[in-house]
Amino acid sequence: MNIEDIFHRTIDEYGMIKSGDKIVVGVSGGPDSITLLHLLLRYSRHYGIQLIAAHLNHNFRPGYAEKEAEYVEEFCRERGIRCIAEFVDVPEMAAVEGLSSEQAGRKARYHLFNRVMAQERFNKIAVAHNLNDQVETVVMRLIRGSGVEGLGGIKPVRGNVIRPLLDVPRPLIEKYCDQNALEPVTDKSNFQPVYFRNRIRLELLPYLRDKYNNNIDRAVLGMAEILRQENDFLSQLSRQEFNRLASCISTDRLEFCIADLLELHTALRRRVLRMAVEHLRGNVDNLELTHVRHMCTLLEAGKTGKRISLPGGLTAGIEYERFFIFRGQAGQNSMDTVYKLVIPGETYINETDGVIEAHIMGADEYLRERDLAHNNRVFLDLDITGRNLVVTGRKEGDTFKPFGMNGTKKIKDFFIDLKIPRDRRDIIPILRNDTGIIWVAGYRIDQRFKINRNTQQVLKLEYKILSAKGE
Repeated sequence: MNIEDIFHRTIDEYGMIKSGDKIVVGVSGGPDSITLLHLLLRYSRHYGIQLIAAHLNHNFRPGYAEKEAEYVEEFCRERGIRCIAEFVDVPEMAAVEGLSSEQAGRKARYHLFNRVMAQERFNKIAVAHNLNDQVETVVMRLIRGSGVEGLGGIKPVRGNVIRPLLDVPRPLIEKYCDQNALEPVTDKSNFQPVYFRNRIRLELLPYLRDKYNNNIDRAVLGMAEILRQENDFLSQLSRQEFNRLASCISTDRLEFCIADLLELHTALRRRVLRMAVEHLRGNVDNLELTHVRHMCTLLEAGKTGKRISLPGGLTAGIEYERFFIFRGQAGQNSMDTVYKLVIPGETYINETDGVIEAHIMGADEYLRERDLAHNNRVFLDLDITGRNLVVTGRKEGDTFKPFGMNGTKKIKDFFIDLKIPRDRRDIIPILRNDTGIIWVAGYRIDQRFKINRNTQQVLKLEYKILSAKGE
């Protein structure tokens, strides 16, 4: 099969391209990316697509890198392709951010690709990984101790990133360049065993082919395909469990019932925990198996008050049979702002991404709605509360008279009795007037402000968490 056939088959099999797509093509100037750009240009009318090239000078080889950029720009100019070329000092970036050269280079490239895509209002990114890259990647991840997802190798489509050459072996790419006189630049560092991937390519794989299995590439690719399919199945199952079990979901926090998580098979539990981290951070970068194991140990111990730190500024912990993960360190969340309640109207509470809606109604209207009251929707006597109301967090020594209870209760004890996690207690909105607490939003009103037979004006309040799920 020739390269064109594999190219078309890969695009069709994975639904990579649709008519009208606008594609940013990552072009280094090497054989792979030049072949990709050339093929996409040749068949741009066939697929109904628009192209723009993006090139990054990494500053790995000063002097030579500039020639690569010039070649890419000239290649594009001759063919009428718009090219955006930029410079980033990747070695300095790697040193500042504590990354390897490969990690920093990849981060810088995709930052450029995504920025160009956003600025130009394009919708996809095409990169030139090939079949040999796939084999090398799987072997690298095997050596580093990757899980099932990593051993599945490079995905043909990941989000808006497509890889039309992923099933094309490197020799066919080199042959295509020769047949079409493309004359790509050659990165001499690719032939030196200075990077981990290069050592895999130049030393380990040739040794395995020679000494153990001359079809090692086929064996690795076959294993990767099976693992990708099984990983897709496990991911779907894990997503279903995550959606079923996660609660109090927001951009900063989510919770699970410990018993529910412990009922899951260990493999599913680990994946659900990874999804929880990904939900809060947007990625699972630097989340290692060790971190996931620590979360599992935390769950199994089930000790209230125990917390651990996770990468990306997250904290996981246990409170009263609930497992939670939130953004920030324990004790950082607090509600320091004083909000004047808008009556009637809406008062936005920044710390919780919530809003308190206030309405004034007569006694007759209240009689029609009173059965709708619950902890998040309450009805108060406006003549008793007054209109000069504020919303704050809890304060030292706070007390109130919870509706339905005898006597006065300290807010601290009230929260403990309800088993409210400590890190949430300081961001629970509390409505007050100059006589004291009126309502602990979402939990209980003070009985002094309840509706009675003499009530003329009713203050209806409803507290909504805008980013919450299932509340």
